Formats: sequence, structure tokens, C-alpha cells
Amino acid sequence: MTTVFLISAAPGDRVPGHELADPECPQVPGLLERSDVTQWLASVGYGPDSDDELVYLLTEQDPGSVPAGFPHLTVTL
Repeated sequence: MTTVFLISAAPGDRVPGHELADPECPQVPGLLERSDVTQWLASVGYGPDSDDELVYLLTEQDPGSVPAGFPHLTVTL
């Protein structure tokens, strides 16, 4: 099993991980198709028309942890 974290942030926030829209972001097969993930993304306002909402993917291989105060979703695959 693998655990990943999705972290909601605004432009300029210092958050560990990889921004989902970044081509260098690691691919996690099936992650963005999960209903819990799509519902959470909608709840934080993340989408193609939202320039002021970023979501970062933090994997177990990345340094750092979810910063306090940032909305996040923990997903175990």
C-alpha cells in the first residue's frame, strides 16, 4: 500500500510536494478518478478555471509533511 497526500494551497504558499498541474508531478494511476478525490477537489475549488487554487501531491518519497492549517486529503492506494 502507498499513502499520498493532496494539499490545497494558494499561489505563493510554501507547500512540499508537486503541484498537480506541473508536468513533473509524479503520476499516481487512478488517483484523480477516485470519487473521494474528485469530491475533495471540488470542495476546495480546484479546477481548470481556478487560477487561485493549487493542489499539491505529497508522496512518501518527498521530503516534508503536510503543513499545519492547510486543507488536505490522505489517500491510501
